[in-house]
Amino acid sequence: MTGPRPITVLIADDDPFVRRGVSDIFAATEDIVVVADVEDGDQVLAAVQQFRPHVVLMDLKMKRVGGLDATRALMTLTNPPRVIAMTAMDVDDLVVQAVSAGAHSFLSKDEPPQTFSQSVRAVAAGNTLFSQESLRRIVQGRPPAAAVPSEIDKLSGRERDVLRAMATGAPNAAIASDLFLSETTVKTHVSAVFTKLGARNRVEAALVAFRAGLVS
Repeated sequence: MTGPRPITVLIADDDPFVRRGVSDIFAATEDIVVVADVEDGDQVLAAVQQFRPHVVLMDLKMKRVGGLDATRALMTLTNPPRVIAMTAMDVDDLVVQAVSAGAHSFLSKDEPPQTFSQSVRAVAAGNTLFSQESLRRIVQGRPPAAAVPSEIDKLSGRERDVLRAMATGAPNAAIASDLFLSETTVKTHVSAVFTKLGARNRVEAALVAFRAGLVS
């Protein structure tokens, strides 16, 4: 009897040592497989079309084409892979731009190996993994958005509860447990939050929560 299919990953980074190091991290797992790696953003689209990875680990600063433009190109595909933006900085303004372009999560390259694996698993499952401190730094480094309070006002009380929980990086199962809801109900609330806030993913929604002061 065969087990579940592994999560396939493409690594895009112009540093060969980073590509090798990340590949070695996943080689130690049983459920994540690196199907290819590329050295620059102009190679990402063709590699994705060839290997069809579930997740792309995308360096944001590459020599010819950066990860931001490469992410935008991927989002034009009918079924784009999930993208995790990678940066050598703790918090980089490019991270926010990458999330707006369609990236599903972000990672600092100095994270411990287990965080890379956890992030890939979370993103492949439709969730994400990030720290409140990282989001807080992003918000502190950017001017406040005047429209945020009115966006928050569109949410019901329960949707605000779900958004607060999302801003901690909690997956749907944990939110359901904390709020005494079913996972199906949480998914419905998450979808409503995305629609009302105009957010593409959980990171964008969490950033709105921080900017609005819903999470401190």
